[in-house]
Amino acid sequence: ANAATTPANTDKQPASVDKQLPKKCDKKMKRSPIDERLKLTDEQKQQAHEIRMKGHKEMKPIFDKIKAKKAEIRQIAENQKLSEDQKTKKIDALEVEILKLKQQARKVRIQNAKEFEAILTPEQKAEFNKMKEEGRKMHMMKKRNGHKKPAKFPQQAPQK
Repeated sequence: ANAATTPANTDKQPASVDKQLPKKCDKKMKRSPIDERLKLTDEQKQQAHEIRMKGHKEMKPIFDKIKAKKAEIRQIAENQKLSEDQKTKKIDALEVEILKLKQQARKVRIQNAKEFEAILTPEQKAEFNKMKEEGRKMHMMKKRNGHKKPAKFPQQAPQK
């Protein structure tokens, strides 16, 4: 587990990781608000990047399967040879499979979050927990407002 962080491997690791990195993620790694707010060290940034890439690698096949199942649902819905009852049964079965895949994806996300938190100092963990709580509050606001993007963050909202 620590082999990737030894000096002998750190020189070789970024090149292979960068090759796998999607273009849009490459920009995020350089100026991630999380990295900045947590004041991650260069070593922590590299470890976090490796955790993200591992997560991306694990999630891609899951998302590909979900995408394929959704396409299958669309085909079934458009199939005029099937009765409504047949369509419903097939679509329900596919939706159960999609739900299982989403649960699998959630487990991967939770595991990756635990791995990320393991590289943080106690102070960084406290700040990270504060960030998660802020995210939860934003999610609840969006949910209450019908997923409309609020004009300002809750702490910046004018007092009434």
